[in-house]
Amino acid sequence: MSQSRSGFASRSRGLDLMLAVLLATVSIAVVLGLFELALRLAGYRAIYEMYSKPSIFWIYDPLLGWSHQPGASGEYVGPRPWPVEFRARVDINSLGLRGPEIEPLPPGGRRIMILGDSMVAGFEVSYEKSFTALLEEQLSQSLGTSVQVVNAGVRGYGTDQSYLYYRERGRQLRPEFVVFFYSGNDPVDNTTLHEMRRPFGKPAFTMDPGGSLKLVGSPVPQYPMCSEYRVTSRFELERLDSALSRGVCDAEMTLFDHSALFSFATLLVPWNDFLLRRLYYVGNPHLSFDPNGARQDASDEYSYRLTRALLLQTGHEVAQDGAGYMVIGEREQLDGLGAQRLRSAGVEVVDLEPIEGASRQEIRFRRDGHYNEVGHKRLAQFLAPLLQRRLEARSQSGTAAR
Repeated sequence: MSQSRSGFASRSRGLDLMLAVLLATVSIAVVLGLFELALRLAGYRAIYEMYSKPSIFWIYDPLLGWSHQPGASGEYVGPRPWPVEFRARVDINSLGLRGPEIEPLPPGGRRIMILGDSMVAGFEVSYEKSFTALLEEQLSQSLGTSVQVVNAGVRGYGTDQSYLYYRERGRQLRPEFVVFFYSGNDPVDNTTLHEMRRPFGKPAFTMDPGGSLKLVGSPVPQYPMCSEYRVTSRFELERLDSALSRGVCDAEMTLFDHSALFSFATLLVPWNDFLLRRLYYVGNPHLSFDPNGARQDASDEYSYRLTRALLLQTGHEVAQDGAGYMVIGEREQLDGLGAQRLRSAGVEVVDLEPIEGASRQEIRFRRDGHYNEVGHKRLAQFLAPLLQRRLEARSQSGTAAR
């Protein structure tokens, strides 16, 4: 009988605990719901009602993973989750490229193509203020003929996607000169098949000991949104996400992204860059975090060798098409890549140190890292005379006509 009473008392305490937890959960939900309602009535909005989603203007692309939706237009606002630093109009032409339609070149006209990621796409500024548009204007004036500068940059692209774009589509525009903008996150992007929270995955290349490149993950399959996959140096598919990172991702996408309370809480700490960056990078397994605020990519030597191979292969195919080729990027990032090895292989590599230097804070958005209008202007001013000399040399050597 005493055992029966003891068991009953134990079950009763367990039931009481469950009821207490349930009551506390409901109470918290009601309180948060009231806060959410009050903030909505006060004019606060959810994070993606204030900022642009990462996938704005993207559509699924079986070859590249994603590409710009032809004919899309809208306003790009960011960066998230920090206070808004930029608002820019973005228009995508019928070829899925940012900027106006690509018209046939008039007699004597020249065409340059810029490959790369968000640094080239330049969604943070209006197209007229982007370095590609300014470069087109300056070169047309200095050369006295029509010069088209094709902006083939897409946010989030790795070297592999830009190379595939040129190989399968870009070369059909017959550029006379191709500039590849190398970004420091390219090596880790080049071994990534899917990144957490992105709606689309991507293909990748593997490189055997002999240096041969092989495309894998193509056509690009659909990946779970809250998952992360990469290809290792052993050519193995590796999943990087954990139960914790998946849980954080699910919470962000189902609750935080749609909550005015979350955006309000985020905007309470605009002075604390460290905390904001922690919020931004949470749930990204392939990224580590530097307390000084720098993004650290978890790359290895293989990813750098692969990236160099992709840049060399791009240059090889550009040369086969009879065009000139140049790789540009920040000096520190190029040195980390091993730019001297590219130069030894005959690739022209130009570092952008002259426009960075002590004025870095002047040419970039404070919390975002992309070029602001001043940065785009200085980049165009730096590149214009370099490309003018390259185009003039091609004219003199008789290689301009393609």
